[in-house]
Amino acid sequence: VLNKSVPEARGEIVFFSDCSSMLKPNAVRLMMENFADPQVGGVCGSYRVVNPDQADIGQQEDFYWRYETALKNLESSADSILGAHGQIHALRRELYSPPHPRTVNDDFVIPMRVVAQGYREVYDPRAQAVEEAREMTGFRRRIRITAGNIQQLGEIWHLLRGRRWVPLFCMLSHKLTRLLVPFAMMAAVVLNAFLLDAGLLYQATAAGQGVFYALVAAGGLWPLRPKILRLPYYFCMVNASIFAGMYHAIQGRRNMAWK
Repeated sequence: VLNKSVPEARGEIVFFSDCSSMLKPNAVRLMMENFADPQVGGVCGSYRVVNPDQADIGQQEDFYWRYETALKNLESSADSILGAHGQIHALRRELYSPPHPRTVNDDFVIPMRVVAQGYREVYDPRAQAVEEAREMTGFRRRIRITAGNIQQLGEIWHLLRGRRWVPLFCMLSHKLTRLLVPFAMMAAVVLNAFLLDAGLLYQATAAGQGVFYALVAAGGLWPLRPKILRLPYYFCMVNASIFAGMYHAIQGRRNMAWK
């Protein structure tokens, strides 16, 4: 749909959003101000989760997106953001590079190719889009996002060819290392077991891991209070989705559409 629609657009700037999100007043107008700089090829607004109490892990999703917002602010200050929020993104139409029809995370690939062409993708927190927490929870959603994260590693080639070193570093540190977290978690458990006789430090870290995974199990069974106690469960749920996401990415599955 995107690849057929964007060429038909007549404006200089194309704006993207999602049907499940709502834009704050003047969001689009505020984003357009950034295009006064000819080096800006795309702009992403901020994204917030509202009514987090209406979803089982809504509070945890809200925390995650606040963390992502902080990273995007830093990346934008250094050079360019990596990917945009599909709910609130705009770019110069002439810079649109059609993603492959099987692309999962088009809101990453499209802005990344703008950056690869030598332009900046900036983050404007003044422009806001909000989405109900109940629209964005679920393990299947995390699998789809992870499959897209694996697939989009192929965009590294475009950054190398364009010699965009700062965005390349941000992509490797932000996206690639995130996929290694579950393997690091398993290695920490195994190695800690072998080091139990090495002193109190490793006994303490083993106890800490035991408490952490006890909270994971409890968070999966009961609505823990305060809700911060469900963060370990959410963290492990997100990282568990990486294994399923890898399977889908390797298989090249097409049935990864949003519900």
